[in-house]
Amino acid sequence: MIFLISLTQDCVNYQYFGSIHYPSYLAFLLGWTYFDGFRWEGFVWVANLLYFLGIVLTIKRNCKAVLALIISSFLAISFMFFDNITITKSGRIASIIELESGCFLWLIAILFLTFSSLYLKVTQKSNA
Repeated sequence: MIFLISLTQDCVNYQYFGSIHYPSYLAFLLGWTYFDGFRWEGFVWVANLLYFLGIVLTIKRNCKAVLALIISSFLAISFMFFDNITITKSGRIASIIELESGCFLWLIAILFLTFSSLYLKVTQKSNA
């Protein structure tokens, strides 16, 4: 639910011929286009795939969900430390002015599911 709410917010404000507020839904839909092996921004987008994999595996009570979600959390947290972001496929770089609510809600959604799956794994082991 938190993830869906994050898609309705702006995720980043960057400087490119003026201040631009970039919507989260566009980052979610188009972020994979920067995944070409050379740009860390595109690789961070894989956090979304791992998040959805983690949801499926958590529902199935599969312990591998924890690994997928921990990696997803690491990737999402690493985005918080970016100073610049690639904004065009040709490689134009823009300075990040600030991260906005959509970005933080995205991170909270991933971290919440990560800690929830860890809790389920611990309680599952203690019941066995």
